[in-house]
Amino acid sequence: MRSLFFKIFLWFCVIVVLVGLSIETSSILANYYETSWQRVLHSIMPMEAEKSARLYEANGKQAVQDYLDELQRQKSVRFYFFDEEGKPLLDRGAPALILKLAANKEGLERTAKQNLSMVDPKNGAALRLVEAPSGRKYTLAFQQSPNLIMPVSEAVGTHPYLRLLGIGLFGALLCFLLTRNITKPIVRLRSAASGIAAGQLRTRVDPAVLRRHDEIGSLARDFQRMAEQIEVLVTAQRDLLGDVSHELRSPLARLIVALGLLRQASPDEAPEYLSRIDQEAERLDKMIGQLLTLTRIESGLDASQRERFDLTNLVQEVAADGDFEAQAHNREVTVVRADACTMFGVPEMLRSAIENVVRNAIRYTRPDTSVELTLRKVEGASKALLKVQDRGPGVPDRLLKEIFVPFQRVFDQNEPNATQGSGLGLAIAERAVRMHDGSISARNAVDGGLIVEMELPVL
Repeated sequence: MRSLFFKIFLWFCVIVVLVGLSIETSSILANYYETSWQRVLHSIMPMEAEKSARLYEANGKQAVQDYLDELQRQKSVRFYFFDEEGKPLLDRGAPALILKLAANKEGLERTAKQNLSMVDPKNGAALRLVEAPSGRKYTLAFQQSPNLIMPVSEAVGTHPYLRLLGIGLFGALLCFLLTRNITKPIVRLRSAASGIAAGQLRTRVDPAVLRRHDEIGSLARDFQRMAEQIEVLVTAQRDLLGDVSHELRSPLARLIVALGLLRQASPDEAPEYLSRIDQEAERLDKMIGQLLTLTRIESGLDASQRERFDLTNLVQEVAADGDFEAQAHNREVTVVRADACTMFGVPEMLRSAIENVVRNAIRYTRPDTSVELTLRKVEGASKALLKVQDRGPGVPDRLLKEIFVPFQRVFDQNEPNATQGSGLGLAIAERAVRMHDGSISARNAVDGGLIVEMELPVL
């Protein structure tokens, strides 16, 4: 059952049907008991009593006993035979109740004069006094077998409040099972939520709740994904805070050392230390600016900031700016292909993403080589592929995904420009592309260099 609504609906239907069946069954059993009682009492009892009296006088005690044993197997009742004084005439014991009723000579004679039987409905017993051909009187008694359900049904039929109590308890049991089926997983979900609220981020939902195929199970699976995502985000934020502290401490430490040396330096040495201070201050300013950009991207895009813009024109502008910067290092940036593409988003944020990828490629591509940009619109799909390829040393395959993690730097110790970056550029690009419902990936080119490919939705 995959819907809690239908589960509750079906449970209530089952409860109503079963309670109704219980009421009807109790009435049927009570009626069956009454019918069986009346049939034995008024139809069978007079005839069998007279037959037993004649058989006793004609063939003796054993014949009557054999006959009543056979009758007992057929009618599912126990028979007893007495003389007019209430003494048993068969070799079998009789219950105290039957003996007491058989000894009530006055009551038996009174009911016999009315052509009736003495009955005790509460205990399922009846006695019939008959006169044999010899003039002697005998009493035939019977009692319902105690292993039948008829005495119970008779009691239920006689006492309606008992019937209502039994049905009420049965309905309460079904309602309890339904309530427990619904509330137990909710209690487990609440326990998991309390654990997460208390800071236990590894808390997860009970697997038994996750296996349910109704709304509670769906809620549990969504809660599980939420808990996992919260753990990932909080852990990432803690790691980022630690990385930021570490990355800011290094240039600050160098800045403090340079200031200390500047105070002790001679006038000829001062320009060197001032240059170092300027370099570290510039590095700090750049890193803080990138952190602010990263934080702004992580906070999400406001719908009011989005607009329709020309992606092709934006890529060409970034390529032109990058080519201007690359010429100072004997490198260049070229656009190999640029299909006409228009998209909806925040152009400045996407520009920052593409600029970071291009500048990273410029930094690592070899001198006298070019960084190539290719913008290709995918036929039959509302998306475009922007590929940025450099001619540098590439990245170890095992680290291709880690280069988009903040402060993750992969470089060759022999590369002079390796330590210039802060490890935030590609992280900013990844988040900006993802916020535009796109994706970014990196792979090593067959002929050398790194290829960063961005898939972006276009109109």
